Amino acid sequence: MNELKAKIKEEIKLLSEEKKTSFEKVSDYLFSNPELAFEEYKSQKALCDLLEENEFNVTKGVGGLETSFEAVYSNGTNGKTVAFLAEYDALPGMGHACGHNIIGTSSVGAGIILKEIMKKHNIEGTVKVFGTPAEERVGGKITMIKEGVFNNVDAALILHPSDASMPDDISFAQVNLKFDFTGKASHAAAFPWEGKSALSGVIALFNSVNSMRLHLKDYARVHGIITDGGSIHNIIPEKSTAIFNVRALSIEYLNEICEMLKNCAKGAAISTGTNVEIVQLDEIYKEIKNDSELVNIVRQNFEVLGEDYVERDLSQGIGSTDTGNLTHEIPAIQAYIKLKENTATHTDEFAVAAGGEEGKVALIKAIKVLAMCGVDILYSK
Repeated sequence: MNELKAKIKEEIKLLSEEKKTSFEKVSDYLFSNPELAFEEYKSQKALCDLLEENEFNVTKGVGGLETSFEAVYSNGTNGKTVAFLAEYDALPGMGHACGHNIIGTSSVGAGIILKEIMKKHNIEGTVKVFGTPAEERVGGKITMIKEGVFNNVDAALILHPSDASMPDDISFAQVNLKFDFTGKASHAAAFPWEGKSALSGVIALFNSVNSMRLHLKDYARVHGIITDGGSIHNIIPEKSTAIFNVRALSIEYLNEICEMLKNCAKGAAISTGTNVEIVQLDEIYKEIKNDSELVNIVRQNFEVLGEDYVERDLSQGIGSTDTGNLTHEIPAIQAYIKLKENTATHTDEFAVAAGGEEGKVALIKAIKVLAMCGVDILYSK
């Protein structure tokens, strides 16, 4: 079996190179046509067209999300189901500075390569490619989880471009909270004592949060902005709003911090004679819990490919992803493929790399690694 898998993985390398022109073309198209969350119609079409051309049965709009899709290829009625996760939404004003053109195309490409291998070697099982919109904003995967889209999937994989290849991941659980303070308007010069400043409530909230940070555990984050501080300086603001992002290394501690933050807001309202309404914006992203067996499979296939890698640690910078939610539900993994060394995501430099020759190299490497991992999963007991 090991000799057969080694032979198949060499075939995957060759096949990926043979088909790379079509994959690069789609990645370039996505890069040149960046679309924001839930607006990814062109990207959805480009990816789905490529899948349909390669014998996949494609359904658009799964899980109630218009720009999502599910592509399926089965060989036989038995075997495992391997899923690749495609992301393809862009960043406001920055295009594909997170490399989602590479993510979307690499997952589609891996599905196509794995399908070819399954046919050639008569490997039973199912390969699925899921189009998961709006990762950058509200977490399309979370809605798809709730709608049961990922039911009956044995393993789900995604490779994210980064400044180094890494077989594992760490991410924050995170949530956004909005604080709407309401007071009473009055003339700020003539009768200020008749007013209750909603802005003072927001400022008091920020001061409380600054005091709260002293008592937070390491790698917890609370940061906010004022989105409405009043309309004119000579009127005591009746309305004022702040939005805070909260992050922590576990969903449990995230919830604890949120309660602390809400208490800060309630105290701010009491101290300023105002009222506050607290609203959760969007879904909670859970921290990532990669399946340990999948981490080992990715690590082994980095070695098969000859790809240098480093192990993930807290010093490398941490973000959040809705893939984290999926790792709490089924065996799943987000790992990293090197795009450009010493270059952070969500920067102009990263975007240039994602759309250039470095992006093409990362794309084909990701396709090879993902497809090889798929073979290991289909052959596993």
